[in-house]
Amino acid sequence: MKFFADYVCQEKKTGYIVCGDYYLCDRNETGTVYLLCDGIGSGVYANIAAIACAERLMELIRRGVSLRASAEMVAASMNRARNENIPFSAFSAALISHSGQFTVYTYEAPAPLLLRTAGARVLTTRVYTAGYEVISESVGWMHRGNGLVLSSDGVTQAGMGHGYGFGIGSEGVADFINRNRKPDDDVTQLPRRVVDYCHRLSTNRYEDDTTFVLLHCREASELTLLTGPPSSSAMDYAYARIIKNAAGKKIVCGSTTLDIISRELKTPITTSNIRLSQGSPPEYFLENVDLATEGAITLNQVCNILDESREDYEDNTPVQRLCVMLNEADVIRLHIGNAANDAHDSILFKQVGVRVRRATIGTLAQKLRDKGKLVIEKYY
Repeated sequence: MKFFADYVCQEKKTGYIVCGDYYLCDRNETGTVYLLCDGIGSGVYANIAAIACAERLMELIRRGVSLRASAEMVAASMNRARNENIPFSAFSAALISHSGQFTVYTYEAPAPLLLRTAGARVLTTRVYTAGYEVISESVGWMHRGNGLVLSSDGVTQAGMGHGYGFGIGSEGVADFINRNRKPDDDVTQLPRRVVDYCHRLSTNRYEDDTTFVLLHCREASELTLLTGPPSSSAMDYAYARIIKNAAGKKIVCGSTTLDIISRELKTPITTSNIRLSQGSPPEYFLENVDLATEGAITLNQVCNILDESREDYEDNTPVQRLCVMLNEADVIRLHIGNAANDAHDSILFKQVGVRVRRATIGTLAQKLRDKGKLVIEKYY
């Protein structure tokens, strides 16, 4: 499966305390949406304009409006800002399907670049009107190792007044990448290198808010986690086969869930003899499963320490190893059984702060999405 990692370098205009550029990324089962908005002017007013534009675009898309229609609606509304004192923002809006097909709509923003092994090139755009405003559309495909570049005009206008009439432009950015890129370069460092180049061109200043985004296509690191028995025992066999057929790392959290998988797949369970630290849930071993442990307590403890630094993990506990696996994964599929467990409603569980499975999964899923993961939840 393809995954589109976003690497961003952003610098505010010299002399200002906030950046007037703002970006949002949303990953779901149909693809990746990436928005880069550039508010007019600089500082707080530009920042507010960019945030308002990005949030409006994203809300339209989440409500089922197509990317094209969303871009057209927002661009058309900006015509008022040319004559009234209301926030104005340029934007680039990209949608990338899991197959690698992408569409980018730009409004008053630099043309996107496509980065391939042979080099970077400016994408061809189709220009059309939305109301009284002009939008550019670019389409294409990304394969593994390719990248899609979006930027604010702080990048393309770098050097303006310093030997470049209107700045280096999108072609100048592509030329810089092609002249300086080496086959063994770390692609994650490209945004920083481009932004530093813009800084040098403008006599070691940022003469505008400067944002460079690389959406890089690579093979996804996948993880599947099963927890809780399904609501009907008739679903047990199909539920167990999920873990058998899953790609990537496989995790099972829950002793009852383990019993179901063991029974339906006729695979024995063994218990770890390793002495664990006090408070750590037990660990089990099951063929073709990377980590098997208890359910509710494990997931609650994972939520508690997921954001901690990996260097702070002192013991090789199942909880700490699960946190490492989740942090390393790009795509996380959570399969959650809906069978009721009366023990989880016990006052003792509530007393020690152990939340019920569904609430814990909701918290965990949101934490992972905030880290830029694609999280898919399915309930049974």
